[in-house]
Amino acid sequence: MSVTEFGVGLPRYGRRPPVRRLPALEGRRRRWRALRDFFLFRFLLALPEDPLEALAALVEPVQKAWRLSVRLWAGPGMRGGWESDAGRLLLAVHGAYWTRDAVRTDEPACYVGVAGGTLTVRATWVPEAEAVARAHAGVRRTPWPRALRRRVDVGFPDGSWLTVRAAGPGAAGRLRALLAEGVSVADARGGRPREIEDHSRI
Repeated sequence: MSVTEFGVGLPRYGRRPPVRRLPALEGRRRRWRALRDFFLFRFLLALPEDPLEALAALVEPVQKAWRLSVRLWAGPGMRGGWESDAGRLLLAVHGAYWTRDAVRTDEPACYVGVAGGTLTVRATWVPEAEAVARAHAGVRRTPWPRALRRRVDVGFPDGSWLTVRAAGPGAAGRLRALLAEGVSVADARGGRPREIEDHSRI
């Protein structure tokens, strides 16, 4: 069965995985434990040579506060914990970025593929053969007013779900249709495709 892929982003209001969940990096400094990464120290160190980098360091707390406010308004971007189906897919994408650049990006770009009742996820530079696949359970009904046109909440059989942001409303509609179609085929019970309600916990 051919896989239909969509370029999506993992929204910045979603959770970033803790570093201990990401692949071990041999021969690299443990960036998250270094005092030099604190924004004020980076500002003082960069000020004499790179004023733009110093300014970026000062803006970092403002960016974090903005991301927190967006997350409070938009709600979480994942439910189920890191051992769930949704959590493992997120770890696969963030792990690819971490292995390549040693960064945990806020909104990593990736490809989401749908084939029947299976969902595949991979970072944009990862080959299709290395995509991580999980069975999905359709589209979760996103509560209003968080139901944005580009937002798609994908449900999984274990009750977990994750949010992706499609390139546009049209792509989001096609992704929702494929997810609903895959569930109706995979269920083999006929009737309407399932919509997942949020009964899970982090």
